[in-house]
Amino acid sequence: MMAVSAKASPANSVVLVSDGSGGEIPKSMHGSVIAATDTCVAIGCLAEDDAETTFTLAPLSELDRREKPAFEGMLRTPKHRVVVRTVTGQQLLEVPVQQELTRIKIWVNDASEPDNVVIGVG
Repeated sequence: MMAVSAKASPANSVVLVSDGSGGEIPKSMHGSVIAATDTCVAIGCLAEDDAETTFTLAPLSELDRREKPAFEGMLRTPKHRVVVRTVTGQQLLEVPVQQELTRIKIWVNDASEPDNVVIGVG
């Protein structure tokens, strides 16, 4: 598995990170840039009309991040894939994973409208 990146201006300024089969989308962001269930993580990004956001999906072993992640948790991945999609279903990124329960860490460069989102899995 290697790092993959994409730039996008997603609808509603949110992307969803889940297993390839999808997941239960969080009902609310609760005023935060990240909200999660055990099967889906919603991440807010730069307002869709302002500019593109860069999304990177990479193995945790390839990331050398010293700062604390904005989110850290576990994601159920029964299909052994982690996928980043827009709320309209457009797939932006995908990586295979070995486990059915995958550790996920997310770093953002702004607490409300990040234009750089790094998602580490492993």
